[in-house]
Amino acid sequence: MIKIVYGPKGFGKTKIMLDEVNKAGEGAKGNVVFISDKRFNTVSINLNVRCLYTEEYKITTAQAFTGFVNGLLAGNSDIEYVFIDGLKRIIGNELRGGQALFKSINALQKAYPELKFIVSVSAAKEDLPKYIAKYVK
Repeated sequence: MIKIVYGPKGFGKTKIMLDEVNKAGEGAKGNVVFISDKRFNTVSINLNVRCLYTEEYKITTAQAFTGFVNGLLAGNSDIEYVFIDGLKRIIGNELRGGQALFKSINALQKAYPELKFIVSVSAAKEDLPKYIAKYVK
């Protein structure tokens, strides 16, 4: 499953993501990973969730982030959920560069159907690139 949480800045996407992260953290059989660009107050995140911050790894491009996600999954085959909060911020505010990332995510999800990706993107539905919009339900 690949799910997109979208909307303009200030819409509440992070709140939606945190609610879903905590729900997954309570009931997941495998590991739950939450990825964001910057460290913030994570007191409200379930202790079973692994939080990673791309600024700590100097990730600023879609290519670097694609390698990061692939490496994360290669190193831990027990991951059930990957939450990515703020994709535009993580990959440098340019969604055009994220096509390879979604191609990789799609391939991983097909190879491991139990793996779930939930990604937040700051954009209106009509502004989402086709490679992201096809995952909007």
